[in-house]
Amino acid sequence: MHIEEFGKSITFQLKNIAFSRFSHDSTYDNIISPFTRMYLITEGNGYIVFDGIKTELSPDHIYLISSYTPCSYFFGKSLAHYYIHCSMQLSSGLNIYNLFSVKHKIKAIKDDYILFQKCLDLNPGYELPHHDPKVYQSKPWIHKEIHYPSLSHYLETKAVLMQLFSRYVGDEKTDQINKLGHRIFQDILHYVQENITQDIPVTRLAEMACSSKDHFTRTFKSITGMPPSEYIILKRLEKAKLLLLTTEASLSEIISMSGFHSTAYFCRIFKKYTAFTPLQFRKNRG
Repeated sequence: MHIEEFGKSITFQLKNIAFSRFSHDSTYDNIISPFTRMYLITEGNGYIVFDGIKTELSPDHIYLISSYTPCSYFFGKSLAHYYIHCSMQLSSGLNIYNLFSVKHKIKAIKDDYILFQKCLDLNPGYELPHHDPKVYQSKPWIHKEIHYPSLSHYLETKAVLMQLFSRYVGDEKTDQINKLGHRIFQDILHYVQENITQDIPVTRLAEMACSSKDHFTRTFKSITGMPPSEYIILKRLEKAKLLLLTTEASLSEIISMSGFHSTAYFCRIFKKYTAFTPLQFRKNRG
């Protein structure tokens, strides 16, 4: 897919932003958030642990934590930082973190300070109600929306978020990424996204591509790195994770709303891909 097409299809939605300072040492373990998180450390020290790697938090550096990434934090007393939480989505439903590498720690430049402060000046009053994720991810707070006073205000906020996120984006993860721009393939991804609660036979997707099931499966895997059946499972799990973190729906309701039909199967697949049971995952929201 052409890089320009990727850029056009990304949507950003700011959730919260503030400048904050810790008054005492604070530790938060095994936190999971449906939002992408960006930080600019201005003073003090701490660390973040995710993907088994400990990353030091240092002044004059910016950081990014991908959505749904389990991580643990330690914020030292007097650590001061800007933070931004935002949702980010490709119109096709693909996960940008599966398509591009991202940098999680970068030396800050002057423009980073300007952009974080600009975004805060544009959107005051959207700080977290509490440092503890177990508190600030409680409902109904998580559903609080940013209210933009004008179109220009929204466009400027979106532009700032795009500029900041661009600092973290690395190389493409596949040499076949241009194939994602094919109109038929885009239609198939949209079909999966829109019908995720329904049965989605791979034969139906192959018919949309005017291809045999075997040929379609090989082509799909060459583009996405996985067979279509696994992609459908991952999209259902993505919806289930969002529901677990942002609603009080029961497990049976979430299973139905995300397109699964068996509690035992759902729980087994969920733990296979996340290393958590659904209830552990919900408990560790953050």
